[in-house]
Amino acid sequence: MRRALRRSEETADVGLAALGLTVVEEELYRHLLRSGPASAEELAAALLEPHAEVARRTEALAALQLAALTAGTPERWVAAAPEVAVERLMECRQQELNRARGGLARLMDEYRSGHRQGAAEGPVEVVEGAERCGRRYAETVANTARELLVLSRPPFVIRGGVSLDVLGILDRNVHCRSIYDRRALDLPHSVADITSYQAAGEQVRVADELPLKLLISDRTTALLPGGDDRPGEWFVVSGSTLVEGLVSLFELLWERSVPLVPVHAETDVTEDGLPASDIQLLGLLFAGLTDAAIARQLSTSVRTVQRRLTRLMERTGVGNRAQLAWHAARGGWLTP
Repeated sequence: MRRALRRSEETADVGLAALGLTVVEEELYRHLLRSGPASAEELAAALLEPHAEVARRTEALAALQLAALTAGTPERWVAAAPEVAVERLMECRQQELNRARGGLARLMDEYRSGHRQGAAEGPVEVVEGAERCGRRYAETVANTARELLVLSRPPFVIRGGVSLDVLGILDRNVHCRSIYDRRALDLPHSVADITSYQAAGEQVRVADELPLKLLISDRTTALLPGGDDRPGEWFVVSGSTLVEGLVSLFELLWERSVPLVPVHAETDVTEDGLPASDIQLLGLLFAGLTDAAIARQLSTSVRTVQRRLTRLMERTGVGNRAQLAWHAARGGWLTP
């Protein structure tokens, strides 16, 4: 545990990181789950950490309602039940995303009213027409040299041979991170395509709902469609603090999203004896897909998906799917 508490403050890829916890805070919460109520002094002694450090961490857990002090002397810290606490955090994160969506919509309305077609005097250019939008999109992707950040959600409007050439970008050693709206994973064969991108080096996460579509090239240029009702209108934002704000929005969404677990064909069984196909099933469940969507991605029936999930719950000794997802994350099964 001491080694865990001295790890980097960067959040982990799975577990509670998507809900705002650092690695250290998650480890402390898990310690309370395993060991039961403990005083601050007992926690400091058990974790071999200074009392002030442990006090700061437990206060952070209390602020997230993951831990609370009991009555009596001495006061003792107790962990909140995961089912209740995690659901509460998920609701808070969804409210944050809703506020971000509303603010961005107002921002886009202001720039739409203040910029005419092709105007390039300011930091935002409005591009109109499906052909022009597609050409500008392809040019931006082709000119990306270092990093590409993508928010992807349906409906998809880039057609006619113009698409995001993920494999070509990765072949050029461009660092690519993409967040997919969960609805994108409902489309047939989408997970198989994304898995091939992951195998080539793309980092992928899934959000329950994305507020917009977005492509950011080298943190200097951003492309945003005008809206689902205006597929032939795009905004091109270049070299301004607006791009920095959009990068910050992407990073916030990245932190709040869930990794999509890649499953490599050559891996049949994990070290724990769990078939790779079950890891993929759990990854899709963890990403929020419905049974029907999971069945489409795995080319099987809904009944087969439900039967396999039931077997996994029996194997892990849990009573519902939320507990199964928690068990899988806690056990490291979903670590990419």
